[in-house]
Amino acid sequence: MPKKYSREEKENIRKDLIRLAQRSLFHKGVKGTSVDELVRAACIPKGTFYLFYKTKEELYFDVLRSFTARMQEDMLAMLQELDENHIVTSLTTVFFYLVENIYRNGIYKLLHEEEMMIISRKSSQDIYHDELGRLFSFFRELFSYFAIDDSDDIAAFIQAFLCLIYSMDSAQRMKNPLEAWKLLLRGLMLQLVGE
Repeated sequence: MPKKYSREEKENIRKDLIRLAQRSLFHKGVKGTSVDELVRAACIPKGTFYLFYKTKEELYFDVLRSFTARMQEDMLAMLQELDENHIVTSLTTVFFYLVENIYRNGIYKLLHEEEMMIISRKSSQDIYHDELGRLFSFFRELFSYFAIDDSDDIAAFIQAFLCLIYSMDSAQRMKNPLEAWKLLLRGLMLQLVGE
């Protein structure tokens, strides 16, 4: 008979699985991580994993959702503190915070085409499209703070931003990747704002 978990225990197990999956993502990627490794690290029976997730790919969507929610909260809080008279600097600061965290937490590996294909093939396509839709909506919300609402410009920014994220796979070949990305972001913001 499977063990019954309290609400608090379930939440702790879920948080632990997300944390462990994110750590494994950074070192091994989705493909290189097994459910067996995750449950061993979480000190739970394998059957317990499946009480939370049908597949490890669903867990990785939860990693992405958790990361995105935390970043959105942090970035919106940052906007409250920034100077709206310096739009380019403010937007660069906010988006650089996101870029830095995507890189340092290994989230860029989830956005890699091969990993995303693995995840979306073994998960509901609706989850994938819903998450992308939420991300695009959030970017629009951020830009609306500065009265930037041109859908074509925002769509172009999102594509350019994704190009920057895809370059993270090559970061080890760069001398100062974070400085390079910050400069690229500033250029994107200048183009978007038109200053």
